[in-house]
This record gives sequence, C-alpha cells and structure tokens, in this order.
Amino acid sequence: MDNSKEENNIEKDVESVNEEVKEDKPVENLNDDINKKEENVETEESKETEKEEKNKEEEKTKEVEDKKVEETKEIKESSEPTTELLEQIKDQIEFYFGDVNMQRDKFLTEQIKLENGWIPLTVMLNFNMLATMTTNCDVIVKALESSELIEVSEDKTKIRRSPKFPLPKYDEEYRKAQEARTVYMKGFPLKNTNIQKLKTFFKQYEPYENVVIRKYQDKDKVLHFKGSIFVQFKTLDDAKTFMERKSVKYNDVELIRKWAADYSVERANKHEGRRQHYQEMKEKKNESLQKDAKVLESVNLPKGAIIHLSDMPDKCRRDLIRTCFEKYEVPIAYVQYECGDKEAWIRFQEENAAKTILEKLPNKTIKIDESEITCRVLEDEEEQKYLDEVKKYIVNVRQRNKSRMDNRKGRSTYKGGRKRHMSPPANQPPVKTPAQE
Repeated sequence: MDNSKEENNIEKDVESVNEEVKEDKPVENLNDDINKKEENVETEESKETEKEEKNKEEEKTKEVEDKKVEETKEIKESSEPTTELLEQIKDQIEFYFGDVNMQRDKFLTEQIKLENGWIPLTVMLNFNMLATMTTNCDVIVKALESSELIEVSEDKTKIRRSPKFPLPKYDEEYRKAQEARTVYMKGFPLKNTNIQKLKTFFKQYEPYENVVIRKYQDKDKVLHFKGSIFVQFKTLDDAKTFMERKSVKYNDVELIRKWAADYSVERANKHEGRRQHYQEMKEKKNESLQKDAKVLESVNLPKGAIIHLSDMPDKCRRDLIRTCFEKYEVPIAYVQYECGDKEAWIRFQEENAAKTILEKLPNKTIKIDESEITCRVLEDEEEQKYLDEVKKYIVNVRQRNKSRMDNRKGRSTYKGGRKRHMSPPANQPPVKTPAQE
C-alpha cells in the first residue's frame, strides 16, 4: 500500500517537471539570448572604455596647452624689456605725475592724499596706456630706476611723486606762464597720427612737457584729428629756442607755428566776427519780419469773397473757371487751380461777393465743361487762414519784384555796363569796357 503511494507521487513529480519543460524556451533559444546579453554588456563596456580614453586624451591635451600658455607667459615676463620700452614706460608715468596732468587729474589728486603720496602699482595698472606697455610690476620698477621725478617704495610695490618736486600752485599766474611757453602747430597728417608718433617726433626738440592733440566730433559723435596740436615746453626759453628755428618739418611738410597766446587771440577774433555776422543776420531777419508784418497789415482783402469748388473734372482749365463766373459781372481777383487738381478757389475783389453769387447758383452748383461742380463760401477760421496765406504770397511777390528792380537799377548805373540796344554791327568787333581790359 505504501509502495503504490510512493509510485503515484513519483509519477506526479515527473509530469509536473514535463509541464515546466514544455512551458520553458528551447535550449538553443536560451543560448542565443545569453549570447546577445553578453554582446550588449561587452558593447557597453567598450563604449565606456572609449569614453574614458577620450576624456584622458582631452585632459592630457588641456594640460599640454596650459603648460604652453604658462611657459609663454613665463618667457614673456622673464624676457628682458627693451631700452625703448623702458623709456616709454618712464615717460608715461612721469606724465601721469607731471604738473600738466596733475592739474586736471582728479583721480590721482585724490589718491596721493591717502598714503603720503604713495600709490600701489596695481592701481597704476588700471591706466590703459600704461597697461598696453606692460602689466609686469618688476618692469615698471626697472623703468623708474633712472627717474628723478618718481620714487619707488622699499618693497617695490608702490610709487609716488618725489617730495623734492612739489606740485605748483595752479592759479591765474601759473596759467599765464603755462600759455606763454606753449606753441600751436598745424600741418600734421589727418590720418594715422597718434600721440606716440608725435612724442617720438618731438624727442629731437626736448625738453618739452606735454603734447595735446586737437580733435573734433562729427555728426556721429566720432572723434577725428584736426591736424593741429599744442606743445608745451619745460621753460619759456625752451619754447623760444624752438620758435627761433628756421624750419620744422614733419614728413617733409613744413609746419605752421604760432605762439598759443597769438593763436587764441586770432581764434577769439574769428569767433567774434562770426558772432557779429550772425547777430547782423538775425537783426536783418527781424527787420524783414517787421516789414513783412507791416506790409501784411497794409494788405486789405475783402471777406465773404472766396468760393471753394470741389470735384473738379480732370481736364478743366483756369480760364474755363474764370469764364463761368465772369457772367455775374463781379471783378475776379484770382483763380487758384492747377490742371488735374480736384479743388479750386476763386477770390473776388468785392466784400461778400461770394455770398451774393452763391445765392444765385441753383443748388449751389455751377456747370463747368459739362460737369456739375459743388460750390461753397469760405467762412470763419477757414477763410482767415486762406486770407493769411494770400497776404504772405502778395508780400513775397512785392519783395521779389522790388529786388528785381533794385538789381536793374544797379546794372544801369554801373559805368562799365553796356546797353542792350547799342549792339555793334556784325562786321565790327565789340569795344572792351574798362572792367574787361
């Protein structure tokens, strides 16, 4: 009995195993899936490996580039500056602390009050012109070794104007002395001229204190060189020596030289002449306006004497309009119309003439060139505005005619003028007037 039960249990177990095997995939398919999974894993691993290698290469490249930049920077900073560069740096810093610049440089004036005149080199490097020459503080210190005007601190991090050279008192007396040793010069090329080129040029005429380039601003607010400068010399004697030279040329062009004081007087006289000219023109214009106003007041135009015509035919003429209104036996002053216009105005010489004529028109229309034209009388503000324009036109015509008459009188009184009706015969050469000889 027990043996039969065991046999039955074994059979059931076998059947369940067989069913599980039926539901599972074939062995071959299972192997394919395993192979695919392994391939995917290998592909992902290879991609990650490539990415890591690429990152490593990029890092190496960046390190090499950074190293090159650092080496270039070190070479540039460690390279010995030229004598010319050191001289330019010294001149530029001496200019910053010089009498001329300190007279107007509010920033430096405030800075020298903070630490007994000492200014850090890091602050000086904020000046654009100096920064274009060098950003190396050691180079600046080296450039200032030969300077008498500038002192360098013991730790070589600050500079100041030497107390041996105190700033002058910037009063009227100083301004006049400054102008007395300044020279105006003109004739430099308008293009490709800069302060560095001018300073190089004036090396041969040292000692000088400052060179000021004169510029003007165009309508687009762009600055352009005028071709002229001011040169301020160290002393009046230096300026006199320069002015006593027979010739001063720039690129083989002789330069115009004047004392700055004389140039200022000439310029002031020119401005005064222009001012007086503009003032005279303004006064003449005001006189002309006053005359025009008086003439306008003297022009009396009747009211109620203007008829406005609308929807004019395309091929209408001024004489046709005049003919249509002449039958009413009212004097016509003017017909305002141009061929092709859609509007016209007819002005009469008598007061309220337009109103009288309009009352006689059937339906306030008139027939011109087989077309019915609508008519109306100008009134109130519209009428006054039209009359004002007519008065201005009349005044302009009178002034134009007067000018023509004056010109004719001027020609007739000219001694050298010739009379038109006195032309010489065809076979006789014309006689020369005194003006032609």
